[in-house]
Amino acid sequence: MSDLEIYRLIGSRIAARRKHLRLKQVEVAEHIGLTRASLANIEKGRQKIMLHQIYKIAEVLQVDSILDLAPPRFSMSVPDEPVVFAEAGMRDDLRAQAEQFVRRAPVRP
Repeated sequence: MSDLEIYRLIGSRIAARRKHLRLKQVEVAEHIGLTRASLANIEKGRQKIMLHQIYKIAEVLQVDSILDLAPPRFSMSVPDEPVVFAEAGMRDDLRAQAEQFVRRAPVRP
């Protein structure tokens, strides 16, 4: 799965959930600190999304985990090396979700 395909799939899952909740793009965008145009680009896979934005979107879209926004076709292989995050003050529950998200990303050759 290519990087662009991942962003397109995440964007389409965000759009589907937003529509299911009958929220407008502008409503979601305001809650997460983006413009409506940026959210529209994220939903179309034309704009990359940052991890902190995924957490904000997950909260607004009332999903239990950011993994609910990830494509189900991610590789489930678990790398042997530990996942290291630059953010030292990350809460344990958020760190665990972020690690799961990273571990589900496709393995590059």
